[in-house]
Amino acid sequence: MQSNRRQILSFVAILMMVVSAFAFTPSARAEGSLDTSLEGFYNVYSFASVNGTAEYDLTLTNNGDADFETVSITASFQDTSWETANVTFSTSEDSNNQTFSLPLAAGGLAQVHVSVFVSSDAKIDFAEVPLTLDINADGAESSITAIVCVTNWIAYQSNFPSPLELNTYNKGDNYTYNLTVKNIAVTMNPDHTTSPVDITDMIQLQYSSLSGWSVTSTDESWHPFYGGQLDGMLADQVKTWEVTVNLTGNVKAGEDILNFQASSTNPDDPFGMPYYQPYGLTIIPVSAVEWYGVGSSGGGMRNADINEGSSIQTWSVGVSNFGNTADTFDLTWNLDNIPAGWTISATPTTSGSIDWQGSTNFDVSLTVPADALSGSSASFSMTATSSSSSIETSSQTFEVMVDQHYGVSMEVDTESKNGVPGSTVEFSFNLTNTGNGEDTFDIAIEGPTMWSPMSSTTSLMVGAVSSGQFLVSVMVPSTMPADSNSGDITVTVTSSDGVTAVNSTISVVSSQVFSINIAYVAGSDGIVTISGDTSLQIKLNITNNGNGIDTLSLKLVNAPDWATLGADTLTVGPIPVPLVITLSPDNAAVSGRDYTFQVIATSLDGTEWTSPDLTAEIEAQKIDNTDVQEEVLDEEDDSPGFGILASLLAFTFVVYGRRKD
Repeated sequence: MQSNRRQILSFVAILMMVVSAFAFTPSARAEGSLDTSLEGFYNVYSFASVNGTAEYDLTLTNNGDADFETVSITASFQDTSWETANVTFSTSEDSNNQTFSLPLAAGGLAQVHVSVFVSSDAKIDFAEVPLTLDINADGAESSITAIVCVTNWIAYQSNFPSPLELNTYNKGDNYTYNLTVKNIAVTMNPDHTTSPVDITDMIQLQYSSLSGWSVTSTDESWHPFYGGQLDGMLADQVKTWEVTVNLTGNVKAGEDILNFQASSTNPDDPFGMPYYQPYGLTIIPVSAVEWYGVGSSGGGMRNADINEGSSIQTWSVGVSNFGNTADTFDLTWNLDNIPAGWTISATPTTSGSIDWQGSTNFDVSLTVPADALSGSSASFSMTATSSSSSIETSSQTFEVMVDQHYGVSMEVDTESKNGVPGSTVEFSFNLTNTGNGEDTFDIAIEGPTMWSPMSSTTSLMVGAVSSGQFLVSVMVPSTMPADSNSGDITVTVTSSDGVTAVNSTISVVSSQVFSINIAYVAGSDGIVTISGDTSLQIKLNITNNGNGIDTLSLKLVNAPDWATLGADTLTVGPIPVPLVITLSPDNAAVSGRDYTFQVIATSLDGTEWTSPDLTAEIEAQKIDNTDVQEEVLDEEDDSPGFGILASLLAFTFVVYGRRKD
């Protein structure tokens, strides 16, 4: 339709200058009223070639109640090369060039035929040349304009001037019409008569109107895209195309016009300016019945990531009118497959009125809760139904699937434990899957190999928001000195995504083992015989079989008062340390009696160690000599201080040597 509007722009501009009806009202009580109308070949247009004649009929009607004594008509052109002498006015009674006059009685009607000869001397800058007819009715002036179209041909629907029958189309319907092009070019003969002549104009008759309609023809001169094509015409030739119009698309319901643009170029024109025939002669009226249709869009699958909390999934939903007239569409929703706790936004129940080829859009949102499990899903659907035809529907389905996100936390019963050498220490770990789906966690242990850290399992499968347990064991080396630390043992748990991980550090300290042995020195059975008031010493060897230095508290039990220990405390390493008990019987000692007693050593942890029995036998005799005699039972140095020092040094070397191992 836009090309049609462009075609008629000049036509509208000209018609604005045309006055088709004029009313002249004299001052007397009896008044004349003049109406005028002009009809050419088509409206105010008439067509003629150079040397041809354009014809018009001017109708004058006195609608008043007074006669017009004189109604005069005068012709004029804007371009002086168009001579008014070539304009002829005629009635059945009279004829004249340039001007014409006639009386017009009240209620009377007169028709004046206007002929315009197109002289070869006339300048033709533009194919449409206006002719102004000035009309004076007893002093009242007006004008009317005719358009002379200078052309070698004319195109029209074949029934012209009779109107075509209005056919009503449904989709797929087709009807046949005829379109005609006529050669109207003439040449001037020496006797001033005219004869038809061949033309070389390149003429095209092309469909240039509404989409949704197709125009075809079986004529070989009809091009599927460019329409009718003529490379010139013979003198007085008339070319008619039979065309078939088919409704193929979605056109607006009701009446409309199919326009065929007729145009040509003259190969002899040095400027090559095309000529376009005025709109209206090559149109076909059509009418499309109403039909209905609907389309919808916007559905689809969404993936929800709830790693940082609840997720809102939004769809932009569209409803389109696929019919050819305005319609309203009912919207129905199926929300049965939305789980509890998932919330959907407002769901409209109508689209509102939508014009032909129009559409409406709105958003619908679904909120996925933060505690939704991986793989859980929701779906809902919308169906749009035409209010004018319930069989016209369109549906959209909307789906959401929850993505898995990963998370893990871990706790251990304690970060450090003690264990005696040779024992195995176990740590209990509680692993929590903080993700939203079942996950398999890899467990890796890093630590000193001599402590043999090991997990009870290398992987652990844990459900969403659930916990699992595993143990990590550490074996204390059997030769490990007391208070030795394993150093950091790192336990790392990694999610199946290979990225999410957590670790914990544990350690083990070797506990001190307390083990003391008290034994007779070599060659001794722990029995001594004392005669008289002689003083004797008994020695014991104390050996520390534990893994650390021990400080012993010493005491005698069941011993007589005259028995004394060489030391109350004794620090013992791995080298045996001698302990001296001095026996100095006094006069109260019973002659001939045996005194049996023991030494008790108490370790730092409170463990008591008892020596074998020590026996002092008192000879049955009077003790005269009060000198103290010392019985030497072995050749070892009796000095407690030296023995303790040697023991400590030896133990230090042993501990140092073991740590190096």
